[in-house]
Amino acid sequence: MAADYYQELSLRDYWRVVVRRKWLLMAAVVACTTAALAMTSLQSPVYEAEARMAVRSLPGGTVFGSDVQGNVDRTRTILTEIEVLESDLVYQRVKQNLGLTVDPPRVTGSVVGATDIAVATVRSGVPATAQRLADAFVQAYIDVKRDQTVAGLDAASKELQTKIDLLGEQIRDIDQQVADAIADERAQVEQALAGQRAALVDQQSSFKQRLDQMQIDSALSSGGAQLVEPANLPTDPVEPTPVRTTALALVVGLLLGLGAVFLLDYTDDSIRDSADLEARAGGAPVLSVVPQDPPPDNRPVAISVPDDPAIEAYRTLRTNLQFLGLDRPLRIIQITSSIPGEGKTNTAANLAVVLAQAGNRVILVDADLRRPRLHQVFGTEGAVGVTDALLGEPVERLLIDVPVGGGSLTLLPAGRAPANHSELLGGRKMRALLNELAESAEFVIVDSAPVLPVTDSVVLSGLVEAVVMVAQSGRTSRKQIAEAIEKLSRVSAPLVGVIMNRVPTRKFRSGGGSYGYGYGYGYGYGNSPGAGSSKEKTVRSR
Repeated sequence: MAADYYQELSLRDYWRVVVRRKWLLMAAVVACTTAALAMTSLQSPVYEAEARMAVRSLPGGTVFGSDVQGNVDRTRTILTEIEVLESDLVYQRVKQNLGLTVDPPRVTGSVVGATDIAVATVRSGVPATAQRLADAFVQAYIDVKRDQTVAGLDAASKELQTKIDLLGEQIRDIDQQVADAIADERAQVEQALAGQRAALVDQQSSFKQRLDQMQIDSALSSGGAQLVEPANLPTDPVEPTPVRTTALALVVGLLLGLGAVFLLDYTDDSIRDSADLEARAGGAPVLSVVPQDPPPDNRPVAISVPDDPAIEAYRTLRTNLQFLGLDRPLRIIQITSSIPGEGKTNTAANLAVVLAQAGNRVILVDADLRRPRLHQVFGTEGAVGVTDALLGEPVERLLIDVPVGGGSLTLLPAGRAPANHSELLGGRKMRALLNELAESAEFVIVDSAPVLPVTDSVVLSGLVEAVVMVAQSGRTSRKQIAEAIEKLSRVSAPLVGVIMNRVPTRKFRSGGGSYGYGYGYGYGYGNSPGAGSSKEKTVRSR
């Protein structure tokens, strides 16, 4: 996995990750902003009106005239009144006051700072409707609170009236006792009950006074609330808000895009650069970094475009191989890759060309018997070649001279496709063929099949003096290159280095799966894919 890739990344490395996958980031931003704009364009305008009212957060005088104002939570009281404003009781009162048969929009209550001012907010698609309903909800709240207050005062008045009537009966009982007393004792009884009667009269008088006050309060009650500021007619809609929505969508798109970029980069197991390749190559050095610069035709770029920047990369490869050959002979060099399509054939062809152009006698052998392409690269016949030589055909009759601009390059095509590829490539006859070719040339470059899909290159590696592995930037995974090198190491293959191929031009200038053989490897061939076959597809790979 790519977890170790992020252990020592700098801000510049993160920026490179973003730049490398900038199209994914841009796609996320465009998708989010487009969706936001589409949503706002389809959304109907919504207008908002606000009416303000003052709500008494402290209770008024009690029945007995004392103001109980201690231990009252103003915040809790005003929030309670907001709940009343938003209740179904007020909602139904609005419908009743306005004579509505359909349900109007709901009201939203809020508090202005640390005050007793409540705001009734109503939204509607019609500005006048929003204004009218905001005022209506305030009035309905006032009506409900007044009704509740009047109901409370009426209940208290009835209770007081009951008390007054009871006190009247008690006074009448005392008067009756005085009247029933005999004449000689009447003065004594009246004097004895005078204090009790006076107390009852005083209490009755006090209750009557409170009853009169409550009746006045009931008549004048406003419910503890009053309209402070009626709603204004809204002119600008609060929804949709294209600018705000687009800005928010832009931020969301950036966040989603960055998340997708880093998630994809984290899960991407492909080889990214030469340092990454060398770390996965089991100690094998990176011999060259070849830029991604497709040639104008099927010929090697070293022939078709002599001044191409890739030529210098192949010359670097040539020089490094020559230096490696100072300690031990490296005449027979095998070029392979871990999976198909990484450019091993073009690498072999261009390496052979630059070696020949340096004055060396070079023989290029197409040992990729399952999918030979070198005859297509040089535009020659490929019906006979390696397989015919292994069957006893004189190799001199099979070699094809290739003009490379002053050098000596000879091509030995693959020939007919046999049924037993691995057995032919790993047998004594193949060893004898390579040794024979090495006697008449200074370098024998062998293009072979990929390592992971088939065993051809593994068995062939025991017959050569050097193996060079080609890996494509951004395509070959770390797992694939590691498994390919592991397979070669099991047979003690002479792996001398790896090549980073098809590096994007910007990376090159700055210095910087499945194992199925998808383009035809396997045993499903019918006839030989000779050079003259019109059905054979030309593959441009480097």
